[in-house]
Amino acid sequence: MKTGTISLIAGALALAGCMEAVGGPGASAYYDCGGGTRLKVDHLSGNRVSVQMNDNAPVTIPADRAASGAKYMSPTHQFWSKGDEATWTVGRMAPLSCRKVAVPRGV
Repeated sequence: MKTGTISLIAGALALAGCMEAVGGPGASAYYDCGGGTRLKVDHLSGNRVSVQMNDNAPVTIPADRAASGAKYMSPTHQFWSKGDEATWTVGRMAPLSCRKVAVPRGV
């Protein structure tokens, strides 16, 4: 009986260690912006996101006020999302409209 209880507790602790909050710090979201452009967005602690466009280096952007959705902005980058839709802007380029997609294979 004692061995069974210990095994049960050990199993429960192992499962608890595997649980992670979805959408919290360290969770990635993927967006397709058309024309072969994809974004990988990681929510970081401190109200920041890391956005990686295709194979470019990731950019960390702080949160900004938004009337609706979540907005992150720096002097050169802006990521704004609401639901499964997002807008990505770099510098003076035209904003890209993006849609959340399932995790791509090979990630």
